[in-house]
Order: sequence, then structure tokens, then C-alpha cells
Amino acid sequence: MDQELVQYLDGRFHAIDQRFQAIDARFQTMDQRFEAIDRRFETMEHRFETMEHRFTGLLDQRIEEVKRHTGILVEGLRQEVHLVAEGLILHVEVRHREDREYFDGKFEGMAALFRSSHDHLQQQQDQLRQSQDQIHQRVENLERDQN
Repeated sequence: MDQELVQYLDGRFHAIDQRFQAIDARFQTMDQRFEAIDRRFETMEHRFETMEHRFTGLLDQRIEEVKRHTGILVEGLRQEVHLVAEGLILHVEVRHREDREYFDGKFEGMAALFRSSHDHLQQQQDQLRQSQDQIHQRVENLERDQN
């Protein structure tokens, strides 16, 4: 592979790596948020346990509501992450195909240029050989005529 192609591909992969790092950072932020939510739940559960005898029915209802809401949020996040992943995969595949077509075209153009140059040089070499053969023939004729 030529150095320019390697550099280009390295740049493309570096950009993709940066995108993955950004996605990883988002996941870390989400993990931190979930950890904070988990800590909040733990704190709330402790408080509810101390007050459970007074508000048992109301507490159970609120906990179920929070669980449902959190479940809905988590499911929504899953769907969004799935869509982002699908979009990223599609983008990478399309970009790869476009880059492949571009470089295939470039390679075909270079091959045609090399063939054309080779044919031209071969014609010049054949013409030089013919000229050389004609010169040798003339020299032989001149030498014969002088003898």
C-alpha cells in the first residue's frame, strides 16, 4: 500500500476511534447517572424503611411508579443507543464503500496510464531499432561499395 493511502486510512480510523471514544464518554456519563440514581434509591429505601409503618400503601405505590418510570427511561435509552449504533454502522459501511470505489477508480486510472506509457515507450524502442538497423544496412552498403 502506498504511504498516502495508509495515512488516509489511518486518519479515517482515527476519526472513527474518536467517535467511539465520544460514545464511550457518553456511556460513562450515563453509568454515573445510573449510579447516582442507584444511590438515591438506596437513600430513599432507608428513609422509607424508617417511615414504613406510617406510609406503607403510599410508599409502595410511589416505588412502583418510580420503577416504571425508570424502566421506561432505560428502555428509551436502549432504543436510542441501538439507533446510534445502527446509524454509525451504516455511516461506516457507506463511507467504506465510497472510499473503496474512489480508490478503485484511482488504481484503474493509474494502471491505464502505465499501460499507455509502456506502449508508447515500446513504440519508440521499436522505431529506434528500425532506425539502427537501417543505419547498419547503409554502413554495410557503403563499405561494400568502397571495396
